[in-house]
Amino acid sequence: MAFLEIQFPPRISYGASGGPGYRTDVVVLESGYEVRNQLWSVSRGKWDVAHGVKSQSDFNELNAFFRIAKGRTHGFRFKDWLDYQVASSEGRLGTGAAGTGLPTYQLYKRYANAAGSEDRKIVKPVAGAVTVYRNAGPVTIGAGAGQIAIDSTTGIVTFVADASATANSITPGATTQVVLATNPGTLVAGQLLYLSGFAGADAALVNGLAHTINVVAGAGPYTFTLATNTAGKTITLGTGQGRKYPQTTDALTWSGELDVPARFDVDDMGGAILAPNNFEWRSIPVVELRS
Repeated sequence: MAFLEIQFPPRISYGASGGPGYRTDVVVLESGYEVRNQLWSVSRGKWDVAHGVKSQSDFNELNAFFRIAKGRTHGFRFKDWLDYQVASSEGRLGTGAAGTGLPTYQLYKRYANAAGSEDRKIVKPVAGAVTVYRNAGPVTIGAGAGQIAIDSTTGIVTFVADASATANSITPGATTQVVLATNPGTLVAGQLLYLSGFAGADAALVNGLAHTINVVAGAGPYTFTLATNTAGKTITLGTGQGRKYPQTTDALTWSGELDVPARFDVDDMGGAILAPNNFEWRSIPVVELRS
């Protein structure tokens, strides 16, 4: 099976019946009381698009799409016209909507009311229709410092570092000390320093992670004392670097449009032509793919 990065014909999906669904076991006791067991923590969408085939051209387009998708075999992008837009108040980078000191973030949409909220993972944002905000200001797509790349096939946003610095040394211990040639982004105690490129058997304890800064000392080079415990571990300089990425004080949100990863939920299609340019279909179910 494969995933086809093409959108189901939107004029056929327009007005589709369906939406989010859950799975719950309900046991009714003899007393009349119920016991309910939630089996799905997040929803899975399901729609029927049969009504959308209204003309010969609609039929031809759907017929070709169904054949290329091979029925239930291959997934595709589906526009749910009832829920395809995301406001900046709903769009989150990660479920916390704040920086983590790391370069990459998954897009989410939050649904909320007074009773609670549900965060929906967005893996198929519409290319060219997404704006990411950092502290309410739009972030530029590009390769410059603090800019981003958006992967429309995964919904992952990757930041370019605000600033970076070459490491001069690293000293493992109950608190790890890293000496950098410069201070990337003028980081201070309590903020997060991202490390990469260090070597040694235990380098995974520092590489690709954001570390809480306990103390910054010096005026160049700078000694960073990190809260990370690497006592007794083997970590060497390698090509070590320190970088600054969005911090916990940075609000990260987004707005734009999304598609749903989906597939047909049938391997055969039944239709009839009742009169010239008058088509009837019994059902064309489409179901969301978990991701």
